[in-house]
Amino acid sequence: MLKFLINFTLFCSCTLLAFSQDDKKNITIQNATEEYRFVKGNTANPVQVKIKTSTTYSCNEYRTSLPVVEQYNEQIEINDVEVRINGDKLKNFRPATDYYSVDGIFYSDARIYYFSLPLDKKGAEGEVKFEKTILDPRYFTNIFFTETYFTKKKEINLVVPKWMKIEIKEYNFDGYKISKKITKNADEDIYTYTLTNAPGIEREEDAPGPTYIIPHILIMNKYAEPDGQRITYFNTLADQYGWYHQLVKQVDNDVVPLKAKAEEITKGLSADMEKVKALYKWTQENIRYIAYEDGIAGFKPDKAQEVLRKKYGDCKGMANLLTQMIRSIGLDARLCWLGTNHIAYDYSTPSLGVDNHCISAWISGGKTYFLDATEKYIGFGETAERIQGRQVLIEDGDKYMLKNIPTHDQLQNTAYEKRTLAIDGNNLVGKVVKTWKGESKEWMLQSLHGIKREKQEDALRLYLTGGNNSYQITDLKIINLDDYNKDLKIEYNLLYKDAATTFDKDIYLELDNQKSFSKIKFDTADRKLPYEFPYKDHTVYEVELQLPQGAKPAELPANLKIDSPEYSMNGTYIADKNKITYRREVMLKKTKLDPKRFINWNADITKLNEFYNTQLTVTK
Repeated sequence: MLKFLINFTLFCSCTLLAFSQDDKKNITIQNATEEYRFVKGNTANPVQVKIKTSTTYSCNEYRTSLPVVEQYNEQIEINDVEVRINGDKLKNFRPATDYYSVDGIFYSDARIYYFSLPLDKKGAEGEVKFEKTILDPRYFTNIFFTETYFTKKKEINLVVPKWMKIEIKEYNFDGYKISKKITKNADEDIYTYTLTNAPGIEREEDAPGPTYIIPHILIMNKYAEPDGQRITYFNTLADQYGWYHQLVKQVDNDVVPLKAKAEEITKGLSADMEKVKALYKWTQENIRYIAYEDGIAGFKPDKAQEVLRKKYGDCKGMANLLTQMIRSIGLDARLCWLGTNHIAYDYSTPSLGVDNHCISAWISGGKTYFLDATEKYIGFGETAERIQGRQVLIEDGDKYMLKNIPTHDQLQNTAYEKRTLAIDGNNLVGKVVKTWKGESKEWMLQSLHGIKREKQEDALRLYLTGGNNSYQITDLKIINLDDYNKDLKIEYNLLYKDAATTFDKDIYLELDNQKSFSKIKFDTADRKLPYEFPYKDHTVYEVELQLPQGAKPAELPANLKIDSPEYSMNGTYIADKNKITYRREVMLKKTKLDPKRFINWNADITKLNEFYNTQLTVTK
């Protein structure tokens, strides 16, 4: 499910036009005004939202050409644009339009309107004015306050006539200078927010979604009575579900080709679960997912037979196809709407801004199995981090069910490696077995299946050796490469040349050549936003080292034990007769790490590296 975030265009402009980070210091927004006014419309769109914006940019140091981008679609019109440079209307003004795209994926109903604002010298000022119309207030979801650049002053006016019922929720105001005034007139209420001296939006990789960090308001449009007749939008969650449900009922799914395909896929299977697993896996493998969170699109799923024919679809289309195929063989499947962890809201605030995703659910024996076919390489019963714990709106005829998707701990995503080795001169020889589960498996499979089949083994060898020619692999076996419902497993024989260094009677070894997490540190002076790991992680690396006859370990390296609410890092050496067992385990119990915890993390990574860098000494 895809969303449009009103007044959030510039936050995304770095993906649309070339953007220089140096311009963040070179450009200041001197003044910005925005007005959002509910007005009476026409028969097709009885209530509309008129938007007027004006933004004045100033050039502080050197000439530049500033990218200006606005998005529009079938529900949002651009009515007028005016551009002035130092008070004069810009001549030869040539805006361009194009389809909105992310990573080469285009959206059929989403377009961008863009141009460059020339500021040819220090002190130059450019003013950009837009007039826009939102045809349906359902699509008017939120207003973001901060801009790409430092903003001296910005005033937002929300004009609500007495016949329009809305609710406003405020988010992330702490730390910003924002004042609020409500003016109540005879015919309308005006909500005025004034932002002063606000820094530009921070863009940092692996940060939470914008609704968690940027000051904004969520507008919940309840109902309107423009001419005495009530028009209900999302007064309650039941209203929102009812709107979704009506759209779904309008989809003309043709069960004949769907049933034929489902029976072909499940031929020879008798158990219901095996049939659902087969349909789920077939959809994952054969339908290309083409959508992206927080884009612009309608909320009506594509016909299931069209997704089947085209072999691609967005999350709604894929969920509809999978749901209809499961239903076609007599099993209970439902469409589900939800917001991924990219969104801060839940269904306690009925709005189109609440959800951005659609999946399928199979209900059997009183249990609900959630199936997200957009997660191409995850197994049945496994759940991606981005939807764990999220509220999910499940269709139930004219009613709905509201549940939470189960949450899994880091053990779902275990990556476990066991090496059984012996010392042979200066070499280490033996056998290695490695297993990936959950999202660690999904990551690995995605990497492997992104490579031509004949090149997969070479790529895997390169990954395992890290490009080290001394790390030599033979008899490599890849197990369950094409069965996502089982753990991915590899086995191989290892000859690790010159892994040991001998001086007189002492042998010095480093048993851990992987050193997981060793390079993940944060620049506490530069990083401002929380860091989000892609999923809760559990990495275990174990070596069982057989000692030469008569050899014994010198003093074993000290153990490592770090435990915090967000993560743990543990390492041990255990001597037992003629062998030493080395074990290193890192757990990410939570995905988000707040900036105030960066110092602790960095210190713990330093301790982890000290543990890694302490050699094991064996005396003959």
